[in-house]
Amino acid sequence: MNRNQGFRRIGLLAMLAVMLISRAAVAQDLNLRAVYNALGGVMAPIWVAADAGLFTKHGVNVELSYLAATSAVQAMVGGGQEVGFVGNQGIDAKLEGADLTYIASGLPTFVFQLYARPEIKTLADLKGKVVAVTQPAASTDYATRIVLKKNGLEPDKDVKIMYAQDTNNVLNSLTVGNVAAGILSAPLSIKAKATGSKMLVNITDLKIPFLFTGMLSSPKVVKEKNEALYRFLRAYIEAMAVIRKDKETTLKALSKFQKTNDREILESVYDEYRDVFPVVPLMTAAEVQAVLDVAKSPKAKTMKPQEFFDNSLVQKIQGSGFIEQVNKR
Repeated sequence: MNRNQGFRRIGLLAMLAVMLISRAAVAQDLNLRAVYNALGGVMAPIWVAADAGLFTKHGVNVELSYLAATSAVQAMVGGGQEVGFVGNQGIDAKLEGADLTYIASGLPTFVFQLYARPEIKTLADLKGKVVAVTQPAASTDYATRIVLKKNGLEPDKDVKIMYAQDTNNVLNSLTVGNVAAGILSAPLSIKAKATGSKMLVNITDLKIPFLFTGMLSSPKVVKEKNEALYRFLRAYIEAMAVIRKDKETTLKALSKFQKTNDREILESVYDEYRDVFPVVPLMTAAEVQAVLDVAKSPKAKTMKPQEFFDNSLVQKIQGSGFIEQVNKR
């Protein structure tokens, strides 16, 4: 081998090494660590995307984990998770200085019902009584306070709010008569009816703007893993279309992640969530502002809703015609 041939071979090997490194980098960029922070039907889109193979279909490798409530957002702040299907906790974290941003809407309104003891006929009957929610500053707390205020009742003054920690305890407190009413959703609403409680208000039907759930990430991840997030959101959007059109596929995912084969429970969850997810999951100023209006941080009065979200990826997907395509099938 002469010197020129040697240089050519070295050059080819160098080019091959660069190509392999580039491919490895691309493959690495298409990996995402994702988290969800609830076990109710509100998480159905990310469950369907995982169980129906939609993440794989769209070419993104997703390591999906569950962390309860604020723990999921804390993991994102620490860098352990890169994208999360969470509630309004991302707003609170950003108000405290976290560099996070919502990249897609999940549910821009509450999905709850207020159930009451048989003797409670109207909301006015709750004056001087106790209503159970889960935790302070949770969506159950906010929803209850907003509904009471809209009906002329001042929370903590006219109606005492009791924190039961979780929805199972809300139901138990209502069943044994420790509270006059409690905020619930499927499938626990089935048990509430069975024990004699009745629905006082269907909060879902009120369509109160509020960031109930959203897809949270960070500007850093949006920049460094833009293509992975783009593919992730395509799978997420297709999953919402599947929920609207394919009951059995959705029930299969619900069964797996909620760890039950009870058809009545699964169908009650499906019926409650089938038509509530947005076709085009663009974040809105209204849903963010609703959270800022009840947030305790002084910064909530000075920051604008648009500082909390980045719609660029959903807008790109919408512009491609993909959303219209998957909703026509």
